[in-house]
Amino acid sequence: MILAVDIGGTNYSLALGTSDGRIHQRTTGSTDRAGGAQWMIERVLNAGRRLLASSPEAVSACGISFGGPVDFASQRIVNSTHVAGWDGVAIPETIQGDLGIPAVVDNDANAGALGELTFGAGRGCRHMVYYNIGTGIGAGIIIDGEIYRGANGNAGELGHVPVLPDGPLCDCGNRGCLEALASGTAIGRRGEEAVRQQPRMGTAMLTGAGGPVSAKAVFDAARTGDGLALELVNETCRYLGMGVAAAMNALAPEAIVIGGSVAKAGRVLLEPLREQADRFLMPVHRPHMKILPARLKGNSGLLGAVALAATLDTGSQAAD
Repeated sequence: MILAVDIGGTNYSLALGTSDGRIHQRTTGSTDRAGGAQWMIERVLNAGRRLLASSPEAVSACGISFGGPVDFASQRIVNSTHVAGWDGVAIPETIQGDLGIPAVVDNDANAGALGELTFGAGRGCRHMVYYNIGTGIGAGIIIDGEIYRGANGNAGELGHVPVLPDGPLCDCGNRGCLEALASGTAIGRRGEEAVRQQPRMGTAMLTGAGGPVSAKAVFDAARTGDGLALELVNETCRYLGMGVAAAMNALAPEAIVIGGSVAKAGRVLLEPLREQADRFLMPVHRPHMKILPARLKGNSGLLGAVALAATLDTGSQAAD
């Protein structure tokens, strides 16, 4: 049995999982961004203790999926663009010290890619790109069956490929990144701006409680045929199509897998995304383009954490 932890900018989850891809006793909560890293670490340790105590068999290791850059070699968080206090945190050490089991961490996109490769839409692939589209946009690259981390360990930041020069400011500090235009956060923001500029249109995107427009509200409205929402979705898919085509042109994977909360939109997202990506692909790649929804849905990161921890020697740390 493996303890899986998935830490995101909006939500966090823990579960017990098995090496055949089954999830047991999952617990989920909302991330308190103001509480910072210490708040999250306390919640993870407390929930971890409860899960270990209730496990029907011994828990051998812990895998952690983290929503931000990770120095995999040193097993430390680099930072989080959404939650303060994570710079340089060695969370595997903390978990091993408190829970008494070896632990390993990777960023959420790499974990999601590993989960989909091992248990989901990427099974049977040797070359794959996984996009995690939620609060931000991360990506995991699989080359010859392994996660590709690059020279400094942080390859795969495809959410920070610029697609609109001088576009909106991104949390990374640059402008016009894919994440700043097509993440769930960005879609909701752009939806709200569109409704404010055209108040007689897009009313289907407004929530009954008068709260902010969400990405889900945009896709739900597009599904009903709302004109303004459809414009937003098509524009979003144009940006995503640029990014996906760039990845396909550069890496020629067998599949592009789309996961994260935005992928729950289903066909209303995937159909225009396929059309837009095809526009930007080199002709040589068009016959081979395969854009698939993540099969594991909300469990991609957790099951990736399971697959990651399964590689540990249960008697030693993942990294010295």
